[in-house]
Amino acid sequence: MKWLRRNVWRLLTLVASVILALGFVPENHPELSALLTRFSPILSLFGAAAARAWFGGTLLLGIPLLILPLFKGRLFCWRICPMGFLAELAGKLNPKGKGLIHHVPMLNKALALIVAATAAAGYPLLIWLDPLCIFNGFFAAWRTPFTVAALATGIGFVAILVMSVIAPNIWCHRICPLGGLQELLMLLARRLTEGRKAEKPKSGDLPPAAAPRPAAVSRRALLTAIPAAAAGVVAGKVFGPNGRKALRPPGADLEKINALCARCGNCMRVCPYQLIQPDLGDSGIDGLFTPVMWLRSRNPDQEQYCFQDCVKCTQVCPTGALRPLTVKQKHDLAIGIAEIDRKKCVAWENKEYCAVCDEYCPYKAIKLEKRGDVMCPVVDLSKCRGCGACESACPADPIAITVKPIS
Repeated sequence: MKWLRRNVWRLLTLVASVILALGFVPENHPELSALLTRFSPILSLFGAAAARAWFGGTLLLGIPLLILPLFKGRLFCWRICPMGFLAELAGKLNPKGKGLIHHVPMLNKALALIVAATAAAGYPLLIWLDPLCIFNGFFAAWRTPFTVAALATGIGFVAILVMSVIAPNIWCHRICPLGGLQELLMLLARRLTEGRKAEKPKSGDLPPAAAPRPAAVSRRALLTAIPAAAAGVVAGKVFGPNGRKALRPPGADLEKINALCARCGNCMRVCPYQLIQPDLGDSGIDGLFTPVMWLRSRNPDQEQYCFQDCVKCTQVCPTGALRPLTVKQKHDLAIGIAEIDRKKCVAWENKEYCAVCDEYCPYKAIKLEKRGDVMCPVVDLSKCRGCGACESACPADPIAITVKPIS
């Protein structure tokens, strides 16, 4: 009971976080399910800085965790964070392992600086290490219909718990970048306070001009941030093109998606037809578990397509990997291009009348052109939006029309 009274607030926070992560919000307000991840300044503010865009007032949700540590230190870590609470409980299973973290260097502040510096450079690295994102990703994977691929977003959650059992407190005290950011801000506040005290010497003390003034930013921090920013620029040039190798959801920032994506699972959970799945290698190792579209050619059981009036996935991304879109904006945006394999097409190859793709296309992007005695389908690239309606309806076996990424 004593433990329960001490941790009642943490239990309530945990329950509320699970509800948000599972997406138990009103169906007409899917953006509410992204609230948990937007409370992290690493995801919301750093993501917006890297994307060079403003995504609305919800970005301001990340500000409290930049202010709180200036006055209360790592209060969020020890009293609120749901991932930290579960990691702490996991560590209690192995009390004999407490001393193991002394053999692990303090990585958390360096990781926080790396994320911040690379975000400022426009290509954030390691943003997916954010604890709220990892927590959200695990619960977002448990959706219906369930897919094995969706479990990829829960790997980080399981890894943290396993590490915490082996070496209690290793995540919160040594690795967590959000904790490292809180600690940096706490140290900054402490140094500023010490600096103000040094400016008011007592009788007999050194005069203000000779009193040592604590530095706001340490040399070690600069030695971490400067090369990290350079690495972000280089990574953007080297890995940026990989984002175009896979078919992405609407609003995707194709040049930065592999870095901006937090792998939180929000977009996958809200997709009404489970078209969005984690990438398992199509866009390179840097794109692992980022969102890709699995249309019928990728998933034979899929009978749906990216509905032209659905923009749910764009409303729940906390980092800007998927830009928020209106329905009108989606109508003007191509996520892919349909291609017809004439050797598989019933009309082109068998000389039989078939206009199913034309009938199902919501954008009227299929034209029928006469070839001999048969009307054959041709894709109008200026109108095609890559929604996959033609692919889902194609009667050919194997499918004759498929949507390809925009190269």
